[in-house]
Amino acid sequence: MSTSEVIVTEIDTAMSAAMRDIAARLTAAMSNTDQISDLALQDMLCAAIRFYARKAELGMTSPFPPRGGDLLTVNDVMLAASDMLHAMNVQMFELSMWQAMTGNSTAPQHRTKPND
Repeated sequence: MSTSEVIVTEIDTAMSAAMRDIAARLTAAMSNTDQISDLALQDMLCAAIRFYARKAELGMTSPFPPRGGDLLTVNDVMLAASDMLHAMNVQMFELSMWQAMTGNSTAPQHRTKPND
């Protein structure tokens, strides 16, 4: 393994650990949501969503875990998705048209592996 590969692996490991730590802290804060400011949460969500979208564009073949990894409810997903669409001034019809015209979808059956 080259030096640059070792550095990248160390960065990946550290980033993954930091993300798991953030997830644990968010879960712990559920009983007192004032522990995390709205602005900090919004910044983190926007960065995470942008990163998720980038990975999806590059061919991520394992999108969102089934049933949200048993961490989310349907209501959680509907609230977040509705708020994001509203914030971007996107209507459900526009989302449907975008998916139909571009073929973009995060549904596992619609994903292809890179080099397919």
